[in-house]
Amino acid sequence: MSAAEGKGLTDFTGADALLLLEAVSFASLCVNADGVIVFANEAAIAMSGAGSTMAGTPVLRLLPQWQSLSMTTTRSFRRETMLVRSDGGAIPVELSVVRLGNGRMGVVIRDLIDEKALESMQLELERQNEEALAEAEAAQRRLGFIIDMLPQAACVFDAEDRYVLWNEKYAALYPEIAAHLRPGIAFRDILKISLGSGQTTEAVDDADVWLEERMARHMMPVSQHEQMLRDGRWLRHDDRRTPDGGAIGMRIDITDLKRREESSRLLFDANPMPMMVCDAATLDILAVNHAAVALYGLAAGAMLEKRITDFHVPGESEKLGTTLRGLEGDCEARTVWRQTTASGGEHHVLIYVRMLNEGPSRRLLLTIADVSDRIRAEAHATHLAHHDPLTGLPNRMQFRQRLEAALQTAARDGGELAVHYLDLDGFKPVNDTFGHAAGDMLLKQVAERLKSVLRAGDLVARLGGDEFAILQHASAAGAADIANRCVLALGEPFGIANRQIGISVSIGIAAAPENGFDPDELMSAADTALYQAKASGKSTWRRSRAAA
Repeated sequence: MSAAEGKGLTDFTGADALLLLEAVSFASLCVNADGVIVFANEAAIAMSGAGSTMAGTPVLRLLPQWQSLSMTTTRSFRRETMLVRSDGGAIPVELSVVRLGNGRMGVVIRDLIDEKALESMQLELERQNEEALAEAEAAQRRLGFIIDMLPQAACVFDAEDRYVLWNEKYAALYPEIAAHLRPGIAFRDILKISLGSGQTTEAVDDADVWLEERMARHMMPVSQHEQMLRDGRWLRHDDRRTPDGGAIGMRIDITDLKRREESSRLLFDANPMPMMVCDAATLDILAVNHAAVALYGLAAGAMLEKRITDFHVPGESEKLGTTLRGLEGDCEARTVWRQTTASGGEHHVLIYVRMLNEGPSRRLLLTIADVSDRIRAEAHATHLAHHDPLTGLPNRMQFRQRLEAALQTAARDGGELAVHYLDLDGFKPVNDTFGHAAGDMLLKQVAERLKSVLRAGDLVARLGGDEFAILQHASAAGAADIANRCVLALGEPFGIANRQIGISVSIGIAAAPENGFDPDELMSAADTALYQAKASGKSTWRRSRAAA
């Protein structure tokens, strides 16, 4: 205590009170009747920020409301007020004031900042808790509304696998447990109740095994399971764990979907058209029907180890793969593809493609039409349209097309052509004597002999009846050589029905460019030369006058 403070206490009475003020842990003061501080302990000096002493300081500097506070007549009282520190800052305090006699008052000061802050914090926490509780209740009500609106049966569990919410569809799906559902009941207990009722919607062989399997699926982060019920319906169980450790379960009736899948599978398997499903990216075969197995001659398991491109002939596999991978949608068949079978045979097919989108993956449904018979029929029809059906030689139509093309080339390039117009001598008597069958056999043998005397690139055709024509890429001299060879070849007897039959041939020759490059004029010139050969005694040939 300083000397000034000691002087201020010279009239102080109540040494015990002074000792008490010095002993208390709170800030304490002694104020005389004039409102001057005559004593301040260390805690009071620290609270005020005054430094080393406060004695002699008017108490109004520290406690601005002291004058009104000191008017209280009771011996002791408590008041909350503001204490002004030496730096000008104000803090809330509680004063405990006791009158000590001779106008002096003892004052104990308690700092209210921490208590006010604590009280404010408690009030704020209570407010936040109330708001959080209200929001949680509102969220649970909203979740309840959402669950009730769902078309599927749904339920929500907490982190302890206890029921939180469920909708009416869930309760209706499991009537044996509906009366026992309540918030907080454990999922395992509900399963036991269901088993104990003997009315589970599911077929249960071993209750203990069934219970543990259901709980194991329930504990998985994601669980999807399809199940057939006792009444024939199908359910899909879709259970997922939530971030807080809880779980949401959905029960979806997929009976109609299963029926459609079964119908589609039967339509696929029993379809008379070969069908297969393959991956749109890799073209790996994923499924085949019975007709496809029959078409390719492989077991279904062996086909599932292949790609669709493996069945195509070399040169077409890559083209097909590029086409299929580039599809953006369904594709109608326009291209005839060549495929091979397990036996090494080859067939022609049209491929119809339907795109199947299953989530992120794409698959292709291929329907394969075997058009081999049609291709063969078309090829045969095309052959018949351009060939003589009896001898197999090109017919008048094909001869004309080839002649026109050859004349255009010769006129452009300056080439030479010769046309032979042949007519058989003595053919009609063979028909009249031995019949048309013998005549047909004779015509076939004539065709073979004519082919045998031609050079590579020459063309022989049957124009009709007993008339033939030869197209040569040759000069007049080369044409004469072929004409002589034809006369000699057809002058030899023909063996027909165990008989030796003799005929001959007359030939008229026209050449380009001597007779021009017009096909009609060239054929007319050859025809005229033919009649000249017949008039000369037959079994010979003549060139057109212009050519000669």
